[in-house]
Amino acid sequence: MSEQTVQIKTSGKVLQSPCGSIIHGLEDVLIKNTSISDIDGEKGILWYRGYRIEDLARNSTYEEVSYLILYGKLPSKKELAEFTERLKTHRDLHPATVEVVKSLAKAHPMFAIEAAVAAEGAFDEDNLKLTEALRVGRYKAEEKELAYRVAEKLVAKMPTIVAYHYRFSRGLDIVKPRRDLSHAANFLYMMFGKEPDPLAAKGIDLYLILHADHEVPASTFTAHVVASTLSDMYSAVAAAVGALKGPLHGGANEMAVRNYLEIGDPSKAKELVEAATKPGGPKLMGVGHRVYKAYDPRAKIFKEFSRDYVSKFGDPKNLFAVASAIEQEVLNHPYFQQRKLYPNVDFWSGIAFYYMGIPYEYFTPIFAVSRVVGWVAHILEYWENNRIFRPRACYIGPHDLQYIPIEQR
Repeated sequence: MSEQTVQIKTSGKVLQSPCGSIIHGLEDVLIKNTSISDIDGEKGILWYRGYRIEDLARNSTYEEVSYLILYGKLPSKKELAEFTERLKTHRDLHPATVEVVKSLAKAHPMFAIEAAVAAEGAFDEDNLKLTEALRVGRYKAEEKELAYRVAEKLVAKMPTIVAYHYRFSRGLDIVKPRRDLSHAANFLYMMFGKEPDPLAAKGIDLYLILHADHEVPASTFTAHVVASTLSDMYSAVAAAVGALKGPLHGGANEMAVRNYLEIGDPSKAKELVEAATKPGGPKLMGVGHRVYKAYDPRAKIFKEFSRDYVSKFGDPKNLFAVASAIEQEVLNHPYFQQRKLYPNVDFWSGIAFYYMGIPYEYFTPIFAVSRVVGWVAHILEYWENNRIFRPRACYIGPHDLQYIPIEQR
């Protein structure tokens, strides 16, 4: 293949090297065409398959959004009913995977999720058949049907993995999935052992919708890289979980809630925000976004839900009150206005989680419960025109050094 020179626009940091320019962190570098999701960061708009996130959050469910993301269209009543039934059928884990989760009961849940996803792949016959077909370069209609079945299983099983780890970590017996409950309601039921309050189930469903996909952040890119080798889908998703585990990707909502608890009093918001504008000052978690240079549309939606939730159940720790006061200061401060730093979805999402009784360490796992459908959809899309990722690095070390025997060093 002949060399081609391309121009790449980036808002990120560009490093100069003897080999040319390096786009640090691959910021704004395009890796493929996609029809799954799109972001207008300047205007604060997010679309899934052409539908605005506001419309989906207002009218849809996670099950319907999952179908949309996987299959590229809104389902009919029959298609949605059949899809939902398939998800319910696949919620259970292989007994050996349950033991993996149990053995990691004292570990951070993200370690357990990563291990359990990989383990479950070893027991999924569809996954093994698909893996063998990919190994010999076969990906026709039959293999694509297998791939979609595997994708659906991963969406179905992720809540079970997270809920089982929660139960084991507390020394409790696991609660098996209930087929009469929705994806979100069943997740809370498996965690806490009782049918959830409808508003709590609605909040989890809304959170899952809002986080189902977001173009190609680090975890989704990781899934692409692994899948591009024609490794199996479970391994690609396990790798994506590993990327999400990093504090620069998942976990900002946890830190935001911890900040609100530490502040405690809305009257302290002005002082905190002012301090955050100074060199070496505190970082405001949940403020600013790599892509959005306007108010995150997901944040607007979950702010309204958080208001509804505390209106019904109260705000005894002043979390919503403190967050609202910080938001007001941020929106009116020239420092944040000039830099286009606005609250993102993590600014609000942890408040309801905290009041639902969900421990901090499960905030990011719930992100994985949502984002798994985006991960598998991107894998399926990339496999339609697969090419293994193989970037290069600019070597800046020495060449042709003379080997010195160890006795002479």
